Amino acid sequence: MSRTDAQRLRDILTAIEAIDRAEALAARHPGDADLADAVLAAAQFHVFTIGEAVKALSADLTGGHPEVPWSDIARMRDLIGHHYYKLDAQIVRATIGTPLDACHALLSELEPISEPDAD
Repeated sequence: MSRTDAQRLRDILTAIEAIDRAEALAARHPGDADLADAVLAAAQFHVFTIGEAVKALSADLTGGHPEVPWSDIARMRDLIGHHYYKLDAQIVRATIGTPLDACHALLSELEPISEPDAD
């Protein structure tokens, strides 16, 4: 069974929240280079997840919200997957700002659908 747009938007929000938690942990230990590396790796994984979810959103949803840089988000997923050696932590982090606000807004539009979170 394919996941719905609402489920994929929730996946995006969950990934963003995980990145925020990891970054908060790193902020509490600013001198720990190993932790900083682990946080970057976690962020890259979650941004990859966000890109996968964005690529699977319906054309109706993405086309109805051209203000969201859907293709930029998807391209970041491709950069992580294929050109990981070119990554910069600030660029990875910048990628998730727009999806957070957009996904919250879109979920509020879709939430009345209320379905179970089945895979």
